Amino acid sequence: MQPKLSSASWSSGILRAQWPGEERPWQARTALPAGRAQYTDTMFNAEQRQTAFWRARPSTLRVRQQLFGGNFCFTSYQPREIGCVSVNSTGRFPNDTQNKRFLSPDTRPIAMVDWDLMSGYHDRYIKMNRDNDEGRLHGLLRWCLASERQLQAANEGGTGRGAPGHRRPLNVDFVARRGHLAKVFITPYAQHGWKMAVTLFRGTYFLLEERDEEPPSEKAEQFNFMGHKFEHYMTSARPNVQPDPSAVLDDNQAFFTVLKATLNNHSLLFSAEVDGHDLAYHNQRAPSCYVELKTSQFRGNTANVPSAVKLKWWAQSFLAGIPRLIVGFKKDTRNVDKCVMYNVTDAGLKQSATPAMENPDFWKPAVCMNFLDAFLSFVKLVVTEDDPEVVYTFQWKPREDVYYSVQRGPEHCFLLPAYLRSAMSRGH
Repeated sequence: MQPKLSSASWSSGILRAQWPGEERPWQARTALPAGRAQYTDTMFNAEQRQTAFWRARPSTLRVRQQLFGGNFCFTSYQPREIGCVSVNSTGRFPNDTQNKRFLSPDTRPIAMVDWDLMSGYHDRYIKMNRDNDEGRLHGLLRWCLASERQLQAANEGGTGRGAPGHRRPLNVDFVARRGHLAKVFITPYAQHGWKMAVTLFRGTYFLLEERDEEPPSEKAEQFNFMGHKFEHYMTSARPNVQPDPSAVLDDNQAFFTVLKATLNNHSLLFSAEVDGHDLAYHNQRAPSCYVELKTSQFRGNTANVPSAVKLKWWAQSFLAGIPRLIVGFKKDTRNVDKCVMYNVTDAGLKQSATPAMENPDFWKPAVCMNFLDAFLSFVKLVVTEDDPEVVYTFQWKPREDVYYSVQRGPEHCFLLPAYLRSAMSRGH
């Protein structure tokens, strides 16, 4: 069904597609004719207005909660693990599970604990090497280079456009990190803006968050340490072994799952850091056997946790298909005295083995899913140049729409050089 264009949208100089009974979330702009202050309905007949709309390229994506409030079939979104990778202190990415950590049977959520999350900060802590560039997509692309067989087994199609004469080396629409997808995912309710760089190469869209490269403050470093320290109280490096929280904490070591998922017409390949493997669910395939670990300064239970925080917890877990979350509640700024496990569901967070906790009507999961679907569709509409040296920057600020700009030149390319060389040398 083709959209109808309202006369109000024309008189304002903005073409806004409207389907009967609903407003579409993206807008299209066209250049105003010379000497004209604005369009009027008398400039074009109905057929010309329709043609002008379809020729116009959308330039903004509207961010209004009410535009994305339709239903979403959550059971259709089922991420599956197709690989894994460990990060070591040198920043290298061996394709194995050597840095996987396991939830200890003795630390399954218990009511009373007394854990100092700042213990070892000054003498048993190796900080992140900020010179490593693995915060970008390089680690995931290195995995792709080394895992062609796994990728071939996982390929199930996709709808992205490939450059003429080339097949897609990655038969997937989007490549990203879980954290970057999560930023977009919660946009309708978010309080902080974001900026995402997207480039199209051999038919696949690569998405990367653009962030300031300033070093973290001392307070931020302490919060980061306490989060990882909690993980070391809860998990061990080997199955069925007591955790050793007195060991040196190396912030450069991590374990990632590589996931493939489908969101409506979009196929996704992304990595997600894994906090722990819950052996109580060893008979479930990854990522269903994984668990997220979080700390909270809000005492008691999640009823006291702000909805914005719970939204981030849910988004991070749900996108990666991780069904359980353990929260360590602090009694002060540094000591945890209570741990509770929650089930992650499409309706929010429910405490494990208890009735559903109260979930204030602050956010609706379907709105997040529908917005992410709309954003990915928006990217496909506007990102048309298949060239790693052409980067589209999408930006959103609170109470504004998503808009984009285009940068061209080798200095803007953010893909791993080795990946580019491999794709080109093999004639992809």
